[in-house]
Parts: sequence; structure tokens; C-alpha cells
Amino acid sequence: MQTKSSFLSLTSGFITILNYILNYYPGVETELRDPRGFTALIKAGLQGREDCVTALLMHGADMHAVDLVQGRGLKDWILRTGRFETLNRIRRLQAHPVAGQFCESYKPEWPELKQLVEKATAPKSTSQKLRQRFKESLSFSFPHDPEENGVMDHMVRITTSIHSPLVVTGSRPLCPTSPPEIGKRRYAVPELLEKHSSKDPKSAKNNLLILQLDNRCESFQLVSAAVSQT
Repeated sequence: MQTKSSFLSLTSGFITILNYILNYYPGVETELRDPRGFTALIKAGLQGREDCVTALLMHGADMHAVDLVQGRGLKDWILRTGRFETLNRIRRLQAHPVAGQFCESYKPEWPELKQLVEKATAPKSTSQKLRQRFKESLSFSFPHDPEENGVMDHMVRITTSIHSPLVVTGSRPLCPTSPPEIGKRRYAVPELLEKHSSKDPKSAKNNLLILQLDNRCESFQLVSAAVSQT
């Protein structure tokens, strides 16, 4: 029971440790519950750990699970504890549940660009120009969040997509037809190596050696992170 409680505490509050566990340990059970019936996802939500909530959802955690005491779900506990930023993060994920930029069919094009260019280059009458200048002179610019599905979102997608020069020069996608998605279990690194390196034993051996070295380095980093955050 103590081991289970420690696992739930780590996976619901420490994003570095959570990502390490999800990425390097096959068959991680994301639906474990503490004595109150909270899953790691519910605990991360009521604590306002947005990154942990995102990681768990993209790893296939059940968004509709409820606790065993009061029967409340993830969103109920988030609203009850006032974690509105976490709720907004979940809504944005639900609006775009699939990370399409990691799929080989992704096209690095911004659909709204053509319409915006046509609007900006369209000829305007004198009265339209005067109205625009009058509006610009009376308007005030305040800091605000980037526009939903705007130019910033497009820039992030194209720079992190599998077609980006920043990505293809140093890596090779193993599952280009199966992008990350809410509710879909994601394979861990050992599972991917076993699945895709079976045809090349020499490559598989080298990959496993690299993985063991990475595990040792990551273990020291995780201990340091856990100590510094406690």
C-alpha cells in the first residue's frame, strides 16, 4: 500500500518523474487508486498539475473515472478545487485530441493564411481607409493569450512536426501513422525498440545499450528532482 501511495504521489505531481515512468516502463497501470479511490489523473487535476494531467491523458488515462468515496469525476474535482487553468487545458486538449503534426499525412500549411492575405491585400476605398485609421488610433493594445489555432499554434505545429528540419535531421519516427491521441495508450521506449528493431539485431543491441545508459543518467536526475521539490 505504501508503494502504491508513493507511486500515485509521484505520478500525479512530478512531471519529470511521470514522463520518465511513462516513457521507459512498459505496461504502466494509470488507473491505480489510493485509499480514497483517487486515480493519478484525478489527483493531478485537483492539485492543478496541468502538465501531469496532459501527460496522463495522452498516455490513455481514463478521463471519466470517478473516485470511490463521493463518486466525483475529474472535472468535478477540478471545479470543486478551483483549478480553472487546468480545466481550460483539458478543454483545449479535447478541442484538438490528436497531435496531427506527428502523422506522416500532416501538411505544414495554415488554412487561414490564404484568407488573411486576401483580406489584407484587397483594395480599400477612401472611407474604409479612414475608418481603419480612426479605429487604430482609438484602440489600445493589451497583453493577451495567443489566438486559438492562430499563428503561434501553427508555428509550434510545423516546428515539432515529423516534417520539420529540426526533427528529421536527428530522429526517425517509428509510428508515423499513429500519432498521440487522448485516450490511446502510448508505447514505452523498450516496447518500441522491441517492435521496430527485430529486423536488425545489431541496431537493437546498440539501442538497448543506449537505453541502459540513459536509464542510469535519468535515475540520478530523478533523485535530484525529487529531493529539490520535496
